[in-house]
Amino acid sequence: MILVVGNINYDILFPLERLPGPHEKASCDEAVTGFGGSAANTAWWLAKLGVDVSLAGAVGNDALGKDHLEHLRQAGVDIDGVLLSDTATGIAVVFSLGREKRMVRASGANMTGKVEPDLLNGIGLVYLSGRDIRLLTDYAALARDRGITVICGTHGFMESGLEDTADGFILNADEVRTVTGLGDPEEGIRALDSELAAVTLPAGGCLVARGIDVRKIPSPELDPVDRTGGGDAFAAGFLAGLDKGLDVMKCGEMGNRLAAEVIMGMGARPEIIIPEDL
Repeated sequence: MILVVGNINYDILFPLERLPGPHEKASCDEAVTGFGGSAANTAWWLAKLGVDVSLAGAVGNDALGKDHLEHLRQAGVDIDGVLLSDTATGIAVVFSLGREKRMVRASGANMTGKVEPDLLNGIGLVYLSGRDIRLLTDYAALARDRGITVICGTHGFMESGLEDTADGFILNADEVRTVTGLGDPEEGIRALDSELAAVTLPAGGCLVARGIDVRKIPSPELDPVDRTGGGDAFAAGFLAGLDKGLDVMKCGEMGNRLAAEVIMGMGARPEIIIPEDL
């Protein structure tokens, strides 16, 4: 069973043809609203892939938060570790330009989560993906004390030394450059010096590594409709592979395939039919 710890948001997405200039009032045909947050997205897709998954974090004790919890529960995510906070549910506003996106986030309740040690009972892997370094650090420490594998999926952990407790990483190329200072993703993934790592690439596909052995896994060339949530879907596919005991190459292939399905729809959780073989 996998425990995912981190962000749970409500998304407001604006599909644009270009970003507005200074003082310009840009417009689009419609806004797309829905549930998001990096940790919640990954947990949701894991459940859709048939993996037993729990989520830890916090949402506001408001309509958005309660609706989000029901959405997760219906997908099969165990939400016992999600706190109902007096702080409003986190919001993300996304400006989507097909291959590119810009995002503004209000963390809100995401910074109010509390550690529930009992959530780690029966857990084989903990995946961290959020901005509340305190919460991530506490769960990582508890997991390591119990011999549970810890995978980090956000560059924020580098600000706290959490990388020293991680067994692996799932990052994108920009995050690798931020945390290692290296522009070449292959050099960056080696510099992570991790037992296990996966890095998604801007043009598609990924790099995966077991120790010093780095492999590139290509993916079909696509013209994305919206990249929102693509990285979270990749993480879900990759983690699902680990949960099934697959080798790192197969995990990367699973991540690529699910991400490719997601970025061809709008929003972090588009209605797609997951291929049976995936």
